[in-house]
Amino acid sequence: MSWGRTEEQQRWIDQADAAEEERARRKRELRRSSEHDTVAHLRADMQHEIANVRAEMQHQREFLLDAVGQALGELSNKICDRAEASIAKLESEIARKFGETMGRLDALAPDVRSRSKRYEFANERGDEQKAIIDLPNPLTPVIRKTTLN
Repeated sequence: MSWGRTEEQQRWIDQADAAEEERARRKRELRRSSEHDTVAHLRADMQHEIANVRAEMQHQREFLLDAVGQALGELSNKICDRAEASIAKLESEIARKFGETMGRLDALAPDVRSRSKRYEFANERGDEQKAIIDLPNPLTPVIRKTTLN
């Protein structure tokens, strides 16, 4: 329908409508491409931030491991020092008790020859009894004689 328009007017209207549709299509494409660019930009930003968070977490992990290692080292040194002090205290206590016991034994049996002041186990030999053990030495090489014809 021309609605009383001339062909030339109708052509202008059709061209204007076509131009308007083209502008709307280009706006939609521009909006889609800008949305796509925005999404791509946001995705790149997110990946960058994730990489930064991972690097920070790795840095914190290394820092915590160093701190825990340092604390454990100091604690183990303190424990070793206390254990060594306790052992030294026990050794001195045992030596004192041994001395007291030996004194009491000497007081009870004065005619017995004086005992060694050094603590020894029952299977240890004294300095005056340094004898060769009767068992063969298993570390000596076995010598076999062979005859040649």
